[in-house]
Amino acid sequence: MKQEGLLERLRKYTASEAYPFHMPGHKRNPESGQLAELYQYDITEIDGFDNLHQPESIIKAAEQRAAELYHSKETHFLVNGSTGGILSAVSAVAETGKKLIISRNCHKAVYHAAFLNRLELHYVYPDILKDYDMAGPIMAGDVEREIRGILSGEKETGKNSKERIAGVVITSPTYDGIVSNVKEIATVVHSYGIPLIVDQAHGAHFGMHPLYPENAVTEGADIVIHSVHKTLPAPTQTALIHRNGDLIKEEVLRKYLRIYQSSSPSYILMMGIDEAVRLAEKEGYKRLDRLLYLRNHIIKETEDCEHIKICPFTEPGKLAISIWDYSMTGQILYDVLREKYHLQMEMASGNYVIAIITMMDTEEGMLRLSSALQEIDREISSEQKRAEYQPENIKGFIGVHRNIIRSELWEAYIAPWQEKDLDQAAEETAAEFICLYPPGIPLLVPGEIVDTQLIKMIYICLKEGYNIQGISQNKIKIVRHD
Repeated sequence: MKQEGLLERLRKYTASEAYPFHMPGHKRNPESGQLAELYQYDITEIDGFDNLHQPESIIKAAEQRAAELYHSKETHFLVNGSTGGILSAVSAVAETGKKLIISRNCHKAVYHAAFLNRLELHYVYPDILKDYDMAGPIMAGDVEREIRGILSGEKETGKNSKERIAGVVITSPTYDGIVSNVKEIATVVHSYGIPLIVDQAHGAHFGMHPLYPENAVTEGADIVIHSVHKTLPAPTQTALIHRNGDLIKEEVLRKYLRIYQSSSPSYILMMGIDEAVRLAEKEGYKRLDRLLYLRNHIIKETEDCEHIKICPFTEPGKLAISIWDYSMTGQILYDVLREKYHLQMEMASGNYVIAIITMMDTEEGMLRLSSALQEIDREISSEQKRAEYQPENIKGFIGVHRNIIRSELWEAYIAPWQEKDLDQAAEETAAEFICLYPPGIPLLVPGEIVDTQLIKMIYICLKEGYNIQGISQNKIKIVRHD
């Protein structure tokens, strides 16, 4: 028998004679403005609709559906996005240690979690993929070397148990669509009794088709975070968090979910998650199969392009469209696609743009992109060669550049600070994050030294018009030395 979902239950409630002497204030009144139609599904935790923070009925059943789809031991809905899941996951492991190993190209939410828990960060760095200027995967061997280095140092210094490694955090896939071998990394990390957290925000579609990567749950990660809204048909701000194994206790994770999630969770968002899970369960394979066909069509149609190439290293849900021979910059390609062809890309980098494609993309949209790329390639003149455009490896630089750490993140982030002109900040200690958004990976972390190469890259980003956070009127915050 088909299980009743949140949408069906809400429809029944809306059609009933029940009058709302409860929140929200719009009271589902048709006169409440242009969003009145949406408000009919917007309720609070009333009888018959369960409670996200202690689910026992309809929400519990919806979460169990999601767990079955991803083969997880336990799954929770996230209405504060993947950010709430990352904060909860890192806080859960922080109870067992004070050192955290992370891939340097993690999202800023991981760094915020480390700050809140006063964790000592240790980095694993990806390499740059040749010819494409983007960060590659995290290697299991590099993770193990970092673990061994920390453990050997602890043995020499006699640190107590609270100083031990709390966990390892990696991002797979990356914003660019690069996938790490989670299974190998999990095997290494677990051999030392350490939990593995995988930020798989961009991989909610993984594991639903054999020609796509497997999801990190089945590859052995202890906690996996999926942004449902990124690659499935769900509202912005919706996500899932999965817990597996016994290294992270059920109640510890739930405790932090109660802390970092709203006490008034949106039923519209939860309904959106449930509906996305149901559609993926029913139609995911078929839709992803069709997406592969359309993606392969674009790749085939652009094979003979002289200047434009599709990166072959990304997972199928991403198209990294690269400019070869530096015929133009990624930002110029991004602008041309948007302004001339009305095709809005996800992100521009030094010499490539990122297009996110999902099971909900249409054939018409994909064919428009294919035609636009071929036309742009034909129109690039021979004069627009390397001499005119010298794009820097801007976003590939993020998470790969090895900044020198002068003090711990949490110490620098609460230290007294002052503003200083960027061109006068060399050798100072950062007191604020500097991030490009997207992708939200820090160029500079509080406690790291501002070096001249970094200053150069920041100036390039500002000149190219990238959205850069942490700088105001060419001034940055540095730790004040009184």
